[in-house]
Amino acid sequence: MTDLSQLADPQDYGNAPGDGPLRPKGQAPGETLTKSDLPSTRSKAADVQQSAVDLVRTLWAGNEAVRAKGRVLLPSGPGEESPEYTQRLNMSVFFNMFRRTVEGLVGLIFRKDPKLGDDVPVVIAEHWENIDMEGTHGDVFCREIATDALTVGHAVILVEYPNTAGEHGREAEITGEIRPYWVPIHKEDIMSWRTVKENGARILTQLVIREKTMVSEGRFGERSQTQYRVLYRENGVVGWELLEVSKDNAIISVDEGLYPTQDEVPVSEICSSGSKSLFESDPPLIDLAYLNIAHYQAWSDYAYSIHMANVPILFGSGIPEARNPDGTPTGPVVVGANAAFLTQAPDADMKYVSHDGAALGASKQNLDDLKADIGTLGLAMLSPQKRVAETAEAKRLDKSTSDSALSVTARALQDGVENALKFHGRYLRGQPEGGSIEINRDFEGLLLEADVMNAFSQLVKVGMPPEPVVLALIAGGRLPEDTDVDTFVMEWMMGQALNEQIPPPEPEEPEIEEIE
Repeated sequence: MTDLSQLADPQDYGNAPGDGPLRPKGQAPGETLTKSDLPSTRSKAADVQQSAVDLVRTLWAGNEAVRAKGRVLLPSGPGEESPEYTQRLNMSVFFNMFRRTVEGLVGLIFRKDPKLGDDVPVVIAEHWENIDMEGTHGDVFCREIATDALTVGHAVILVEYPNTAGEHGREAEITGEIRPYWVPIHKEDIMSWRTVKENGARILTQLVIREKTMVSEGRFGERSQTQYRVLYRENGVVGWELLEVSKDNAIISVDEGLYPTQDEVPVSEICSSGSKSLFESDPPLIDLAYLNIAHYQAWSDYAYSIHMANVPILFGSGIPEARNPDGTPTGPVVVGANAAFLTQAPDADMKYVSHDGAALGASKQNLDDLKADIGTLGLAMLSPQKRVAETAEAKRLDKSTSDSALSVTARALQDGVENALKFHGRYLRGQPEGGSIEINRDFEGLLLEADVMNAFSQLVKVGMPPEPVVLALIAGGRLPEDTDVDTFVMEWMMGQALNEQIPPPEPEEPEIEEIE
């Protein structure tokens, strides 16, 4: 164990009644441990969020993960036996509108790259190029953590530092051989936490994080390993301990250390618009997720109905049952191109009957309505919406309302990353605070409306120069920012000429100087 005797009163580091063995120097209360003594036990606040997290994680993973849930997401009908249900399940396809919506929202935030402030130290700006020590640029890391927060409600950045036990010199820090790095923490891996109030502020005193990794086993095999990282702050001391829980519920201490340059647990929460409290949130698009499941179920019924409508059933009546000479039935009736039925029964009849498909139209309309509702809850671009005449101001107000939740998420991302930069700077002795970052929150006028683009096109037809229109398309996000305006205008005019079947404008020929 780490010697804390020089840092605080050792008697404060015992195992207070009810606190369990997670405190520094804490010991298990006797031979047996209760569930509340194990780091693997979720707090009530964490446990109540798991069902929603599991749901949105499944939808994000896509068709195979949804199909693997079987009757949980696609219930069987009355009297639908296992073979028939399995056939319908295998024919069902999950159209992942949930993931597309999340990616679309994140794309709006990262339409412009994050910008580090001028107050960010040069060394941290250099670390930003590989913020997690695994080759991930800081901009990409921010995008991934924002995607996670929008999917499940929030995510966490752990700003870590190699555990060298002081066995490195200042030169290693200066050269970057030893440096801080960021670790993304998923919501489902947050097991429990404790806080206290100090001068009106809520301070995190303990956080338990589950770490699941694959470790080598034998020459070529591997196995799953689960450990629990306990981060704590007590009497001004900030540290960590890595624990394992054995099969007989014994706690094994794997490693431990201190964060001597930190005065807070170095984790930064990235909230979304679904945040309710520290580490507590609802997935902001949970209603959309439920509608996406409803669409999946309706699509399954629709596809199976089409299948049944396309497979006619051979129906026969008045046909004597075929029997062997000993009187036993001959067995299954063979139906095919090379098979025929012969009978002398006067009332015999045989014909194909098929589903009339009368309900397919209503099923298709139900699917379209669900897609429209999903588009309303997410991005309007994900589902075509039929609108009556609407004023530009009404559209702008409607858009600003839908953007408000996204703006909250973008602002929370900015605050969370700046907090992580602060922890990063504190690891670097002799450096100032981590600095600031700017995350895009400008969601107005991202794209030109189709009617506006059409109006510009009409103006060009009546004589307006095309250059201003191209510049407007670039500013409106319809063309890349690095578009060559002159080249684009020439191609545009040539395309218009071909459409109108008139000769295109001839490019100017360079003057050739005659040599006498």
